[in-house]
Amino acid sequence: MSAENLRPAHGWPPKATLVILCVVIAAAVGSIFYQYRTVRRALPLHVPYVKWTKSFGGAGFSTSPILGNDGELYIGGSSSMFSLDPSGAMRWQYRMPELIVGGLLQDRDKNIYVTTLTKVYSLTPFGLKRWETACSPGRMWQDDQGSTFDGNVLYAECGDKFCALNKDSGRQIWSRAALDRESAPVMLKDGVLVSITGRQIVAVDREGKTLWTYPRDSTLTYDPRVASNSPPQVWADTPIAVGSDETLYVGSQGNQKFLAVDAHGALKWTFDVGNQGFRTSPVIASDGTVFAVSYPQGFLYAFSPDGSLKWKFQSPNAVLNQELPAPVLGSDGTIYVLVAQRLMALSPEGRMLWELPLQGAFGGSPALAPDGTIYIATQEGAIYAVQTASRGLMQSAWPKYQHDSSNSGRVPGDN
Repeated sequence: MSAENLRPAHGWPPKATLVILCVVIAAAVGSIFYQYRTVRRALPLHVPYVKWTKSFGGAGFSTSPILGNDGELYIGGSSSMFSLDPSGAMRWQYRMPELIVGGLLQDRDKNIYVTTLTKVYSLTPFGLKRWETACSPGRMWQDDQGSTFDGNVLYAECGDKFCALNKDSGRQIWSRAALDRESAPVMLKDGVLVSITGRQIVAVDREGKTLWTYPRDSTLTYDPRVASNSPPQVWADTPIAVGSDETLYVGSQGNQKFLAVDAHGALKWTFDVGNQGFRTSPVIASDGTVFAVSYPQGFLYAFSPDGSLKWKFQSPNAVLNQELPAPVLGSDGTIYVLVAQRLMALSPEGRMLWELPLQGAFGGSPALAPDGTIYIATQEGAIYAVQTASRGLMQSAWPKYQHDSSNSGRVPGDN
């Protein structure tokens, strides 16, 4: 058969057929891309749901929970430590004779540390007591005051002092003046311990000796119990978040500023937010953006590392004078904020993605598990497990309160 016999006698020429095929293929590809973008990609933004809730009656929660490597949840109620598995089933309960006031932390050996009004306890991950240390005199308030560790030393509030304790025995090594309420110590890479005392940022070495303070002039230290004292121009009221370059980010409630201080105590910048202040820990995204929730109006501020404002967002349901926990950053960039009896999810650009109504006042900052479950505790004694689209915490310098799921307060490194 000749080549001429292979040519069609009638119909479109081959070139037109090829064009039509290309158009059909392009339309199909476009349809698939559209379905992926608008259906598969959009669905996770609209499917958060409560997996389970568990009520503990009068065991109100005021501390931030921690998550073990196996997904086990540890949470401190009014006078009991609880351990739950990912389904919400109780693994164990450890009863204490007085209120838990903070310091919930898990170390690299999975041991748990918790502070009560007059004692510090160490528990095994199975709920057995390792040791307890008495603190005298005890303090008279309950908050979410954090702890940290370094090698074989635990740094925690003990009564009305801030102490270094041996992690194996609870023996006191040294003590200093107490941290401010709702404060939390952080451990830098070179073993420098930084915290807030008297509304000053204070850095000490492993022996408890002062290295520097900000403000540097100790006469500027503000004691709110002494009416004659004049507050300094800039002071610190929130727990500290630490950037990848060890810049310390902290907010002020009294003088309505947010500030950045370097690892040697030198002020880098401040930002004046007007008639608002800050009480809760900032968090830091992988691109260096610093997020901080203002008080009492509940704005979420997004600051660039140089101190410029990227954007701010206010919940339409914000409640004045309500305490707001620290945000949590998800692996997909989602910013989770607890405000006005609801969990809100924001995009990295400050756009609200969804909100989920919840009941009760929130106690402490939430924990985000690798499977996307976010655990939220309330002061009324309930725990919510909410399924989100994130897959654990963002890989960033400081994605949540006290840095990680163990509430370690430690900068990543060899310290």
